[in-house]
Amino acid sequence: MSTIKIALIQKNAVPNNPDRNLELAIQYIEEASSMAADIVLFPEMWSNGYAPPFEGAFDNPFNHDFEKERKEWLESAVSLKSDYVTAIKDTAAKCKIGVCTTFLSKTDDKFQNTAIIVDRNGNIILNYAKVHTCDFSLEKLLQHGNEFKVCDFDGVQIGVMICYDREFPESARILMLKGAEIILVPNACKMNSHRINQLNTRAFENMVGVAMANYPGNGWGCSCAFSPVVFDENGNCLDNTVVKADDILDDILIAQFDMERIRIYREQETWGNAYRKTAAYTDLIHPEVKIPFIRNK
Repeated sequence: MSTIKIALIQKNAVPNNPDRNLELAIQYIEEASSMAADIVLFPEMWSNGYAPPFEGAFDNPFNHDFEKERKEWLESAVSLKSDYVTAIKDTAAKCKIGVCTTFLSKTDDKFQNTAIIVDRNGNIILNYAKVHTCDFSLEKLLQHGNEFKVCDFDGVQIGVMICYDREFPESARILMLKGAEIILVPNACKMNSHRINQLNTRAFENMVGVAMANYPGNGWGCSCAFSPVVFDENGNCLDNTVVKADDILDDILIAQFDMERIRIYREQETWGNAYRKTAAYTDLIHPEVKIPFIRNK
């Protein structure tokens, strides 16, 4: 594939209504297909719109006064064998399009914040649980993932990191080391210039394309994509913004990456994994947390 077109879904989900959000997901996948997109990217936890189970849950998710609401919220989680996921897979196959869909997920023993990639034939080719869960907030209810993953989609190596993952440089770095050429970022939070610059930096320092989809709203939105190609053949600086929405736009955006150009650039430039000195990095994986970073919450 010489180019890849990614449809960024900057649309609102219905709070805690998986059935309606599935209907909307199918509608948007079909719309993206009509726009000649190769793959569709939804915001984080589309199945429930990242809506809390009760007021104040982001600050105190274990509030004992809301045990019923918390239990119902978790029970609404989606399994890989559910009708929800089956319908997404069937729609992808019908439209011959890839889909990166997101949901509050459940297995026999845990609940997670999950993104899957479905190929054009309706097969799940990547199943990723958010590694950097927001343990200071609502996601304290969930189990974090333990591995970053990359899959082959039509000859393009694609990885996923979810929202808070992007704030740790290790997330994108590991995906690059695993071969990612494009990183998809389902998001659900306020965006500002600093967080947008994080995404641009991840693209630059790892020589990967980065595409992010977020929910619209005042201070939110800003779905965007960045190319890693920041210099031309003569060393002149380039604007590497592929696409960028404002915060309140309610729409589907297309981010098109020139894979041939990205691959040539990756073969020639100095970032990524060309000159790393890994022997000096052992402290990066030391588990000890020291002051001032100790948190009791």
